[in-house]
Amino acid sequence: MNIYQLLIAILACLMVYLLLRSVNERFAVFASLAGALFVLFYVCTRLSSIFTFITHLSESAGVNNEYFEVVLKGLAICYLGEFTVGACKDCGQSGWGDKVEIACRCSLLILAIPLFEDFLAVITGLLE
Repeated sequence: MNIYQLLIAILACLMVYLLLRSVNERFAVFASLAGALFVLFYVCTRLSSIFTFITHLSESAGVNNEYFEVVLKGLAICYLGEFTVGACKDCGQSGWGDKVEIACRCSLLILAIPLFEDFLAVITGLLE
């Protein structure tokens, strides 16, 4: 699927959403979620080539892959969290969206703990 097909599918979902919204708001939410799932599917299929490129770059530079894994996992948490927050707000559940944001922030902090440990080890090694 290329970007043009994605945009046409999104416009179709938007039209269905607008038609259903006047009839039944509950069914309209499903059209909105279908459009969001199209975007998520498109992004996920495109990200695999980016991950492969970054892995190849880190291997050729001789950098520890664990650092890139943490960064990529952090980016995935951010994007998926933002996607989920948007879906919650589209459904009229901004409270749920706020809780998803907090959960993603906590997950990022937990994910970054090994990086903080390595950073502190480097700093203490330099100070000694």
